[in-house]
Amino acid sequence: MKKLSIITLLACALFTTVSCEDDSTLDETRVADVTSPTVSFDVSVNKYDATFNVSATQGNPEAREVGVMVSIESQPTAQNSTVLTLEEEQSITETFNPGTTYYACAYVLTANQMVVSDVKTFTTDSHPLGTFLGEKTLEGYNLFTGAADAFPVTITPDPEDESIAYLSGIGSEQVTLPLGEVKLVFDLENNTVTIPDAQIVAEPKYGNYRYLILDETVSPQAGDNVGVIEDGTLNFNSLAAMIVTGGNAGLFHWAFFYVTIK
Repeated sequence: MKKLSIITLLACALFTTVSCEDDSTLDETRVADVTSPTVSFDVSVNKYDATFNVSATQGNPEAREVGVMVSIESQPTAQNSTVLTLEEEQSITETFNPGTTYYACAYVLTANQMVVSDVKTFTTDSHPLGTFLGEKTLEGYNLFTGAADAFPVTITPDPEDESIAYLSGIGSEQVTLPLGEVKLVFDLENNTVTIPDAQIVAEPKYGNYRYLILDETVSPQAGDNVGVIEDGTLNFNSLAAMIVTGGNAGLFHWAFFYVTIK
């Protein structure tokens, strides 16, 4: 399976190296349309996976490519679609975001034209953690600035375990370095979210660092960082990323108190 920009596909298929200034020369290089291809498809959804079964006739000239365009907009276009191309197979399966409605159409590309099918819609299942997934805002007391601070973060689901998600978007306050994902383990029955102890991220330049808890004296503490879920907001007393190896061991990349993510 290949994911390519449909703009690239069209440019490769529809244009030759002949200069467009000479229209007669360009016309002479075109393959005449004898019959147009046809294309149709159906789509089936299994949780977050969608399978597209495509049926196409070749036409003359023959199809150079067959595939599916998928978009969150009601009319898939070259600019807004993910393109799934088929090789020898007639079907293709792709994983999509949970709880999202998509619009899709199949296409056939020949030397002269792109023929598309009718647009069909499908919706993936909602994720148990859907309330907490996507673009969020992290707020808290920044120990580096000594003031309240806020910035955007993203929470993405684990592909295997629906109780686990990953927080990304934190950056070092010391150097220009985006920090690694923070693992979040949700217990929705008890309204808790836990950052497991000893999450160590490999970092060769400044030294490996660890996500941990701070006490009131800003000293790192061992143990899981257990937060509380209230009205869809994740709350932690503290969270820090401290370097644990090399000459920088003991220095913090990032440290916040009174963390909320919503």
